[in-house]
Amino acid sequence: MSDYRAFFFAFLLLPVMVLAQPLTSQRGAASYYADSFHGRLMSNGRPYHRDSMTCAHLRYPLGTWLHVRNLSNNKEVNVKVTDRGPYSRKFVIDLSRAAAHELDIIYRGHCPVVITPFVPARIPFLYEPSPEKSEFNLGFSDDEDALQPFWPDSASTTLHADTTLLRRAKQAQQMLKPQTTASRKSRRQRK
Repeated sequence: MSDYRAFFFAFLLLPVMVLAQPLTSQRGAASYYADSFHGRLMSNGRPYHRDSMTCAHLRYPLGTWLHVRNLSNNKEVNVKVTDRGPYSRKFVIDLSRAAAHELDIIYRGHCPVVITPFVPARIPFLYEPSPEKSEFNLGFSDDEDALQPFWPDSASTTLHADTTLLRRAKQAQQMLKPQTTASRKSRRQRK
């Protein structure tokens, strides 16, 4: 009798265990959001934007990054799960319009894809100074309690060589100076 109970409970818990486990890779058809969804709220509480690289998936947690590959033309895109859906058995993922454009499925409306979750390793940017590329840092000085732009020596020689850049830097410095009440009144009278 106890064998039947164990089998019964295992049979009841099987669908819950299958849905709770993340998938390693999934094949199916992908579609994309219609233009009428632009601006509507998604499951994460933010409005959908057709130019974002997002998608809707039923099983992956919100915020998961997915690597989607179009099997028709081998184009690939990385998208973030921000919504739930699609609620159709024909499709496994709904892509934003920008992601669908990258995969070339706008004309057909759907395509066969392979979906693989991944963790982004790092954000690509130049984090080590390179002798080939000059570094241009913008900082602020503490002098006179005013925010003033600060350029390293290599950039200041470039600014002095080009008069338009020097003029723009002086204009930016003038805009950052704190305004006194007298200068505000004179500006109002000019207008």
